[in-house]
Amino acid sequence: MELFTTGPLEYLLTERSIAMARLFIGVEIILQLGTLLAVLLNRRSSGPVLLCWMMLVLALPLVGATIYWTFGTPWLSHSRQKRCKQVLKRLEELRVDTDRARINQHHVFEHIRPTHRGLATLASSISGDGPLTGNTVKAIRRSIELFESMAADIDRAQSTVHVLFYIAIDDVTSDKVFLALKRAAARGVACRLILDAIGSRSFLKSRACHELRDAKVEVVAALPVGLFRAFLNRIDLRNHRKLVVIDSMIAYSGSHNLADGAFKIKKNFAPWVDAAVRAEGPIAADLQRIFVEDWFLETGRDLSRTMPIALQHQAGGAIVQALATGPSTYPGAMPQIVVTMVHLAQKELVITTPYFVPDEPTYAAIATAARRGVRTILVVPRRNDSWLVEHASRHFFSRLLEAGVEIWEFKPGLLHAKTIVVDGQISLMTSANLDRRSFELNLELALVLYDSDASSEIRRLQDGYIHDSVRIDRARWNRRGAHHRILENLCGILAPIL
Repeated sequence: MELFTTGPLEYLLTERSIAMARLFIGVEIILQLGTLLAVLLNRRSSGPVLLCWMMLVLALPLVGATIYWTFGTPWLSHSRQKRCKQVLKRLEELRVDTDRARINQHHVFEHIRPTHRGLATLASSISGDGPLTGNTVKAIRRSIELFESMAADIDRAQSTVHVLFYIAIDDVTSDKVFLALKRAAARGVACRLILDAIGSRSFLKSRACHELRDAKVEVVAALPVGLFRAFLNRIDLRNHRKLVVIDSMIAYSGSHNLADGAFKIKKNFAPWVDAAVRAEGPIAADLQRIFVEDWFLETGRDLSRTMPIALQHQAGGAIVQALATGPSTYPGAMPQIVVTMVHLAQKELVITTPYFVPDEPTYAAIATAARRGVRTILVVPRRNDSWLVEHASRHFFSRLLEAGVEIWEFKPGLLHAKTIVVDGQISLMTSANLDRRSFELNLELALVLYDSDASSEIRRLQDGYIHDSVRIDRARWNRRGAHHRILENLCGILAPIL
């Protein structure tokens, strides 16, 4: 009989367990319903993204909700949102103070091909900065050449050196820039360095970073993380921009991180192959403004005094437009630029990107370009440092190949250059990948070049990538085993939230 008898203690434990289980289930249901409501109220996400999140939340109770609140929306803390509004207001005042209107924007637009003026108008609506003439632009591929050029320009700096990177690594190549920063600071030049707190977390703790600070180089971690901060900010929303501005006159931007191509933190995929441009002229002032904005967001300190008092119109030279995107811009800003460029192509469209997980409009635009007779070339790395992204990317290949897109896989290393060239006439050099993270989450930076000479330089870089790539044969691709298609389609289901 003792086996079927429950004593008072056992009875209380059983009742407590049942009560705890009921409480847990209740909390889980409330969390799940609340998360589903939050998904449906999200204004920034498209229909496929919302559907994917809803499926994840329903399929993985508690886990799915936790993932959504951690990674699902590009939200910033209240203090950062307040700073963002303050800096945008200040920069609007700055545009008036510096009498930006003295640059005849109508005159600049007259020098842009009529078919490309809509792109310039769209880009202006995103960052507020129009295209500027009078720039000298040079495309750079090799890391050693890039950092030697940066170091030489920093050694000639007179007033300010502003540097912003997602990743910094202490190696032989990047050390050239670090040494130049120390020399400039010793001369009394104001040197400021922003590094992403996640991307550069090892460097920010390194001896090299301490030495920079000891040399009076101001080093700031962008979007810092921590257990407490995780409840205030999204920890995966990162500052992915790559930018160097010297005296508001010379600037560098592209896909490079502040690291050698050997990229020792992920050396198994080396060499990492990047591209950047050196721009000299009025565009540097617009890029300086972007740094000033990011500096204020991180420190609350206003550097608007470092902006040029006057921005003189310069005839001739390359027409370039700066474009900064992130949570403070309207949803879909970067993919709208990409799609618009794709639709402008009449003869040839060449795209290079390391991470290709496009949203549906971008995929459709690329496929449509090929079907309407445009030679459409997509170059991606053969091996990717992200297993999930690699297979999700290949989910799109069959349909693109069927549409007539040429897909080339870069063999020597990880092709990290993010470029688009349209008909050899206009081009995009950017830090953004063709994936949702860059489209909707990260702070990204792009340069639109309305110049055939500069675009031809970038096109020659792309030819080098194609030379080192192997083209995917459609018939052979379609003969692959079923397990490949199953894996790629399973990963493709997650494409809207990658």
